[in-house]
Amino acid sequence: MSDFETTPPPQLQPSGPRQLVAADGWQWITAAFRLVREQPVTWILLALVYLVIHIGVSMIPLLGSVLPLLLSPVFAGGFILAAKKAESGGELKLSDLFAGFRDQPKPLLGVALVYLALCMLAVVVMMALIMLLSAMGWVVTPQEGEPVSVLMGLMMLVVFGVPMFIVSMAYWFAPALVVLDGLAPFTACRTSLSAGLRNWKALLACGLMLGILLLLAMLPFFLGLLLWFPVMYVTSYTSWKAVFGNK
Repeated sequence: MSDFETTPPPQLQPSGPRQLVAADGWQWITAAFRLVREQPVTWILLALVYLVIHIGVSMIPLLGSVLPLLLSPVFAGGFILAAKKAESGGELKLSDLFAGFRDQPKPLLGVALVYLALCMLAVVVMMALIMLLSAMGWVVTPQEGEPVSVLMGLMMLVVFGVPMFIVSMAYWFAPALVVLDGLAPFTACRTSLSAGLRNWKALLACGLMLGILLLLAMLPFFLGLLLWFPVMYVTSYTSWKAVFGNK
């Protein structure tokens, strides 16, 4: 080896998702609220238009049960890009809602297909668990008028809740990873699952707090929903930024 030959420097590897604590799930929501507060009218308009489209599409015969699911990641991409634009000081427009259709529409549809497949797999897993527990005598169908025991209720919560929570982790960051990091659908879902498993406490806390805020938003004649919906959509961006964004 020549005296002038040197060992090439090691290549830098991209950093993986950060591991946050449960309390950070609430910080995602407050960060989303601060973004929405800067342009509240436009955010509310975006959320209302999306809800109208979602309800209208769900009423289409035959396709109404599947089409909203396929379009959800595309619209999620629009909300994420709109949140990034708003954070950089840009003025939001109604057309920003459809940014996902202009930017990475096929990969976002791919995310929807992966999510649909995972949901179907989760149903198979849940049915298999029910059959296994029934065969072991741990699941007994209550007689008419007989209350469900607390243990039985907790068991059903685990059987149905855990698989769907895992599927939701595979989806939560995926639209942002597609439109902001350029990942392919399957890679985005796999990366989202990896990040979700590392941050399941924060994701669970975020989901629980959004649920509590939803109940509170419904109290004053449902008017609070006008603010709750855009905050929920923007949370998908603030959570991505906290876990994957540049330091």
